[in-house]
Amino acid sequence: MDNGLRFAGTVELAGLEAAPDWRRAHILLEQGRKMLPGLAGSHPEDRISVWMGHRPSLPDSLPVIGPSRASPDVIHAFGHGHVGMTSAPMTGKIIADLVTGRPPSIDIGPFSAARFR
Repeated sequence: MDNGLRFAGTVELAGLEAAPDWRRAHILLEQGRKMLPGLAGSHPEDRISVWMGHRPSLPDSLPVIGPSRASPDVIHAFGHGHVGMTSAPMTGKIIADLVTGRPPSIDIGPFSAARFR
């Protein structure tokens, strides 16, 4: 997107081979037009595009958070799926604790990458 405005933020639970359901995109566009009335007639439909990307999710729906087995200098924090923005503050605190040598405030065992051995 070189310039423009993006409306985003839905989740669609379907398989990787499933075709996107564009109804959510159309709802976002209509809501955007209500919030920003100047959009309603200012851009012809041929200047509007839709896009869908897959979110990084893991089979058990839990993220991987914690030190790498391969290198103690690498700390993992990935796979948050569609809750990445809302879980970022807690993940950041855990990572800060690990980097500074403090014990995390919660048990991070369930988030270990070792669960996928």
